[in-house]
Amino acid sequence: MARIYVSLDLETTGLDPKTDKIIEVGAIRFRGSRVLDEYQTFVNPNRHIPSQIQQLTGIKPIDVAHAPTFPEIEEELRSFVKDNPIIGHYIKFDLGFLRNRGLFYHNASIDTFEIASILLPHAGRYSLGALATLLNIEEPATHRALDDARVAHRLFEALLEQARRLDGRIIREVAQLATHSQWTLAPIFTDLSRERGQYTVSALAQQLSEKSSRKRRIFQGWDEAKTLNPIIPPKRLDVDQLASLLEVDGKFQQYFAQFEHRPQQVMMLRGIAKAFNHSHHVAIEAGTGTGKSIAYLIPAIYWAVQNGMRVVISTNTINLQDQILKKDLPDLKKILDIDFKAVALKGRGNYVCQWRVEQMQTKGSLFMPDFAEKLIWNQVNANSDICPHHKCAHEGCFFAQARHAAETAHVIVVNHALLLADIAVNNRVIPEYYYLIIDEAHHLENSITNQLSFSAGKKYITQLFNDLGNKKKGLFKRTDKQIKQTGQIDIINKANSFMYQAKQVSDKASRVWENLFQELEIFIKQRIGRIKSKYDQKLRITAQLRGEPAWNNLEYAWENANTILTDLIKLIKELGKLWEELDTQDIDGWEGTMTMIIDYRTQLTEIQTNVNAILSEEDKDLITWATLAQQPQDISLHAAPLHVGPLMRTHLFETKDSIVMTSATIRTDNSFEYFKERLSGWDIKDLAVGSPFDYKQSTLIYIPTDIPEPNSPHFQHTFNTTLVDLAIAIGGRILVLFTSYSQLRGTAQYVQPILANHDIFTYQQGAGASRRQLLENFKKADKAILLGTRSFWEGVDIPGPSLSCVMIAKIPFAVPNDPIVQARSETFDNPFVQYSIPEAILQFQQGFGRLIRTRTDRGVVVIMDRRVISKSYGHVFLESLPTATLKKGVTTDLPDIAARWINM
Repeated sequence: MARIYVSLDLETTGLDPKTDKIIEVGAIRFRGSRVLDEYQTFVNPNRHIPSQIQQLTGIKPIDVAHAPTFPEIEEELRSFVKDNPIIGHYIKFDLGFLRNRGLFYHNASIDTFEIASILLPHAGRYSLGALATLLNIEEPATHRALDDARVAHRLFEALLEQARRLDGRIIREVAQLATHSQWTLAPIFTDLSRERGQYTVSALAQQLSEKSSRKRRIFQGWDEAKTLNPIIPPKRLDVDQLASLLEVDGKFQQYFAQFEHRPQQVMMLRGIAKAFNHSHHVAIEAGTGTGKSIAYLIPAIYWAVQNGMRVVISTNTINLQDQILKKDLPDLKKILDIDFKAVALKGRGNYVCQWRVEQMQTKGSLFMPDFAEKLIWNQVNANSDICPHHKCAHEGCFFAQARHAAETAHVIVVNHALLLADIAVNNRVIPEYYYLIIDEAHHLENSITNQLSFSAGKKYITQLFNDLGNKKKGLFKRTDKQIKQTGQIDIINKANSFMYQAKQVSDKASRVWENLFQELEIFIKQRIGRIKSKYDQKLRITAQLRGEPAWNNLEYAWENANTILTDLIKLIKELGKLWEELDTQDIDGWEGTMTMIIDYRTQLTEIQTNVNAILSEEDKDLITWATLAQQPQDISLHAAPLHVGPLMRTHLFETKDSIVMTSATIRTDNSFEYFKERLSGWDIKDLAVGSPFDYKQSTLIYIPTDIPEPNSPHFQHTFNTTLVDLAIAIGGRILVLFTSYSQLRGTAQYVQPILANHDIFTYQQGAGASRRQLLENFKKADKAILLGTRSFWEGVDIPGPSLSCVMIAKIPFAVPNDPIVQARSETFDNPFVQYSIPEAILQFQQGFGRLIRTRTDRGVVVIMDRRVISKSYGHVFLESLPTATLKKGVTTDLPDIAARWINM
């Protein structure tokens, strides 16, 4: 008989189980699809319910005023649930509140989010409502306890049905492997295994093999394709013929009834085709609505097929990558009279290595309870440090197949991180290519900076040492146990001597590195003060700092730390050699231990190299700094390249035949010069094609003339009251873009209760919900405003009436004391004009671009920073925007003017 479960959901006054209160409980006791009983009650929290919670749940103070308190319902809830397993969506949240009140410590728990993430890996969104819609569950997820408990029950049953469709051998294998683990989902697969009966065939590796050998087809089967054979010299594209596809009465208009001819798109296509034909690099700024991806995919496809030369497409975001792979390329496959193949390629670490899975499976260590959880994926992925390469017996190796698919593809889609990481390892992942298109190219400098940066904190390094010397689970203890399995006295004696020495060195390393970080903390606090701050405090390490007498203490501490780290790395290398010699001894978990040895050696060597560069060797091309982090508390060292241009020039501009870099925001002050200078691309060509949107008709830019400047003590209050009046006048639908969390929080605290009285919900970044959740909720809300900081200035796509206004709080200047900003500013004669303003313009343009996403959109951009009209540099910000209708006026006139514009 099936188990009895209880589906449970709570509504609360907030997210903290220690300080917030429960206001509603809903639970369903069920066996399979049959509901046995239901339980629902309001709970009096004896406190105010925040307005955002009232709007989210619909629970008002009057609903709970006469309800029982939680202690009064505690026993009946305990009696309802009993010792049954508890299921729910993000159930840890609910159990956090209940266990904090002494309930259900020993009940098993099952999270439908976790099950869904395993069984539905391509769902995209995993909220309760999104999954219910995906699986055709009719009950709505309403943010009411009983309703959501019902949906969680139905979702649980639907996911079980998905699991039942798995091959029975897979279910059996997972159940067996999970038997000795602490995995909360183990009982689910155990039950399913019992349902399906007993299987005697070991299945996991077999299923992986079967999966790898299937003929997966991405536009055409890679198993049938051959490596591309380049034509030298390449044949030039027929630019007019390609352009005709997008012209009036062209193939696109014939195929898509809603297709709109856009001259800007055709111009961009022509520019890219010419760049390929003449082997030059080009930067193309194409405004919102141009249809950039189609404009570059058409010449890329024709060039690759015609000349047998693959073209790589690199994007910064997953959203754009998904659009290209799931929409644009399939559409082009249907329309174009040319057969082509396109694939997405990821880094090695994203692919399972079947050989290593088999090794772990054979040794019975896939779910070893004493194995460090963070290293499990490292044991089964195709990381190049441990990949057996040509020795591998698996012709169906997932990484090898992916790379073979890329070798036989005409178009390879990657992200910026892989593109740049591959350059760093001499192109060991992406097959050889000479034609590259970089979309979202305004991120390129930051992407290179991030890829080449280093960061290591005290907690991270301390944990590494602890993992090595841990008496129960550490690497040295693990190898000691395994060596004793051999029963060979000489090997055991040799290992005993080695392990004693290793333990002494790792313990000493922990103490010495603790001293290094203590000296670093003292040094930082002496220079930035001991004032408690809720923000991270950063100290740039400059030549001047290195010349101070106190730096000698830090250097001495590093010399000691470096010496002991050298000894530790040497010991791990010796252990690796010893372990290689034991390959023939049939030691349980040999492969997993080898993985750990290589992983620790790699990490410690990287730490040594980079910390030495930060503390010992002054490199004028390196930006170095230390950080005192507050949440969570930590101290860390960092390094980043001062200039990325030379790297871009050496590894891309000088090695590729043609590189196309495109974005909606590349120019500053109507010039490509800043972009070119940052990337050392002085000789690349450029093209600006504008946007097909009529901003003059669709967009009103309003600049209040009476608002105080941002550094005025009266600015925040004026900003808040203006936002409230505007939101009431137009019924919300406002995205407010801030440059700091402190201002965002201050605004949220002021506007939330006022707008709630007008049934306008306030969503704010940093209040617990993810960026995606905030955007989805904002889109669905009838009346709402959304407050966001840096990550909301771009990548937000809300077409239609859900977004009618973008309010920009301040010009998005970078934080001047940020170490990277500070160091790069020093390379300019006039850093504010030559660096700060161009960087801010690019961000400013992105913020403006959030409003108009389609031809039919209409709205208002409110610039609340009067410096755009009061300062001499302000005009360059306004001139960087598309030509819209501009109006200046007082704040009190804004609500009426905005409402009339939107409703025209």
